Order: sequence, then structure tokens, then C-alpha cells
Amino acid sequence: MSQEFSKFMEHENQIKHVLKISTPENLASNLHILSSVQNTNSLVADSWFQINENRIQFGTDSISDALKKEVSDFILKNKNVDYFSAVIPQGKEWVWRIYFKLNSKNTTVRYGYDINLKNLHNYISNVDKSNSATNYAFIFDKSGRCIYHPEIAFIGKDIYKISSTRSLDTIFTKKQDYVRRITMSEYLKLDVIRFTKRLDLKNSHWFICVNVPKFSVDENVELIKKYSTWIYLITTVMLFLIFYLFLYINRRAYREKGIAIKEKNKLLVENEKIIKEKALIQLQQLKEQINPHFLFNSLNSLYMLIGSDIKVAQKFTLNLSRIYRYLIDPPETNIVPLKDELLFIEKYIFLQQTRFKDELFFSIQIESETALNKHIPYLAFQIAVENAIKHNAATQESPLTTTILIQENQAIISNNLQKKLTAEPSTKFGLNYLNSIYNYYSKTDFKTSEKDGVFICILPLINIHS
Repeated sequence: MSQEFSKFMEHENQIKHVLKISTPENLASNLHILSSVQNTNSLVADSWFQINENRIQFGTDSISDALKKEVSDFILKNKNVDYFSAVIPQGKEWVWRIYFKLNSKNTTVRYGYDINLKNLHNYISNVDKSNSATNYAFIFDKSGRCIYHPEIAFIGKDIYKISSTRSLDTIFTKKQDYVRRITMSEYLKLDVIRFTKRLDLKNSHWFICVNVPKFSVDENVELIKKYSTWIYLITTVMLFLIFYLFLYINRRAYREKGIAIKEKNKLLVENEKIIKEKALIQLQQLKEQINPHFLFNSLNSLYMLIGSDIKVAQKFTLNLSRIYRYLIDPPETNIVPLKDELLFIEKYIFLQQTRFKDELFFSIQIESETALNKHIPYLAFQIAVENAIKHNAATQESPLTTTILIQENQAIISNNLQKKLTAEPSTKFGLNYLNSIYNYYSKTDFKTSEKDGVFICILPLINIHS
């Protein structure tokens, strides 16, 4: 529960990062993009921000005047407050409001967003249904206001009135950080052992009650270990089967594609034959270089996740399978729609950030929506991102920051230069492959450069209709 609730507070780190890398001219634009992306989450009712004393901006245009007035009054009342996290009424609903103030040089950013507690209830209720029939938990603040309960009608009510929970249960000793009590459950209507302790949540005074039916307290730990082992073994076998299937299909597709290319090249000029054949060979070399190394690292990360966070492990496995589905079926023309490549690189970035956590920062900025209908070389983003990770050091103190900027006619990928002391050997398969593709499509503005401690890769977009 602490982990799920903490996810909604991670946005502060993203705002800090945007404030750090933005200029006064593009700060508002960058914040508005982040706010709009956050509003796509069905749990977020609204989000808003204010730069210095400027007007308040919202993540979506569909904001009522009443809410705009309420937010304006809230900021005015909490102007000097650095952090605010509490449950407040909003019409007939209850929301969890998170608000914080950040300062950088001469700039002050006030940022806030509301999470609908009923939608949050539906989300939490579906996260893990394995014990929902017996064990359950509920959360309340220091005043007794119910924030989460499996019975949705209890949200917003005084937990001390609707249950047998007492204010005395929130007082702990130095030797024991929880209170254990046998009581009658208001939800299950039977005797439960109720454990009450503080919820591990930043800047909050919230408490969580975990209720376990008295007859099921003695869990069979060995059974859990047995199931965990089976899950790990089955997942490992499935990944090896996926990898074997990928290799089989890839080799078969490559053989069939080679025959088709040979027949087609008989009708093309000699120069075009050489360029296209060179690009295909480099793509195959690139994929043969990526797949075993990438899969080995991914399996190691998945092994660690299975023992620590099964939910993230499931999402990790799903993204890994989708990545290899994308790799299994390369396009015949070696170019793909830009929007497809963006979806692929988002999954790839998730796997890398799961491995390196706070050592890597990624951001995707889209200045032109029409650019999404244009094309780009297959695996272009993966090549640029992988090169950045391969040749640069990344630590929590000095993270590697990579930005993908989509403009009307080009995509710009940049990262801060933190070259490793011991350089890894570079085959330049990826850059040679990209250069061959752009030569084939008569594009001469593909380039890479280093300037002011930043490595920049410019990928021109290809309009196949022009």
C-alpha cells in the first residue's frame, strides 16, 4: 500500500528535473506538457501550476470556474507552504490533494494535483485480488478521515465512528511501531487481528490498518516459497522459448527476405543494389549484437524484480515481450512510422529505467503532431539511446539525461556527455546502418556532434509521399 500510494508523489522529482534543465522561456511549455501527460491518468482529477506570480495554468482546458476559483484561493492561502498533502472535499467527492513549492534561482514553481479517492479505490482494489476475500486493509489520516477502504461507502467518513478502531491504536511505543488488537471487523463481520501502524508516506500523518481473520493468521510460508519458485521457473522457461522463437522466425524471415532482395535487385541500378544490401547487412549485424546482450541484462533485472516487486516484474515481462515482438518483424523498407518507433522506445526506456532507476532520466517532447505521420529508420531511437548508455557513465549523483525532441522535419536526440574512463570498443554498426538508410532515401542532413558537453544526434524524418 505504501508503494502504491508513493507512486502518486513521484511527480515532484520530475518537476525538479524540468526546473533544472529548462530555461525561463520554455519552462511554462515544459511544465504544461508534463501536466497534460499527468492528466491522462484516470485517477488524476486535475493538475495545475503557477510560475512566480503569473497566472495559474491547468493541465486540461475542461476545468470549471468553481475549481479555478478554489485553486486560486488555495494557492493564496498556502503561498508560503512548501508541501501539502491532505484529503479535502470537492463537491460531492473527496480528493487527495498534493501540492509543493520549488525554488530555483529567481524562479518559484507552485504545482498541485488532485487524486479522486473513488477512482483510487477502484484502482487499489484491482491491484491485487489474491487476498480480497479475507484479508483487507484501510487507510485514514490523523483526524480519523477514511482515505481508502474496500467498502467504498466508507471513504471520507470518520473511521472511529464506523469501525472499532480507536484513537488509542495510533499511539506507539519506542519498542514497537504498531498496535495489535483482536476485534470485530466492520467489513467481514467476524473476529480479526487488526494491526495498526503509520503509513510510510512522505510528509503525511496517515495510518494503515491491516486486518487478518483470526483463523488464517498462521500462513503456510513454505507454500508461498514453493509458488514463488514455480513462478520464477515458468517465467524463465517462457522467456527462453520466446527468445528461441524469435531467433527461429528471424532467421527464417532473413532467408526469405534475402531471396526476395536478390530477385528485386536484378531490376535496379547497380548503385541502388549496393546501398540497400549494405543497409540490410548492417541491420542484421546490429540486431545480432543487441539481442543476446539486451536479453541477458533484462533477464537479470527480471530475476531481481520477481523476488522484490511482482507487479513491476509483470509489467517488465509484458514490455519485454512487446519489444521482441517489434524486433521479430522488421519492415521490408527499413523505415517505420515515427509514432510506432516512439511506442517502441517508451517500452525500451521503461526496461532501462527499471534496471538503472535514478541513474537515468529520459524525456520525450513533441513540438509537431504532424511529424508523427512521417517515417524514420527502423530502430533509430534504440541505436541513439543505447549508444548514450554504452559510452557514458551514469550515477545517482550524476545521472545520464537523454532527451528526444520531435520537430516538424527531424528528431533530435541529445544527452549530457559523461564519457567512461575505460571506453568500450565501438563497431559503429548502428551509425553506419543509419547513414546507409538515409543515403538510400537521399537524405544528407543526418549528423552527430558534440558541443558544450552535450552529444547531439539529428535524425531527419522521411516523408514517403513526397
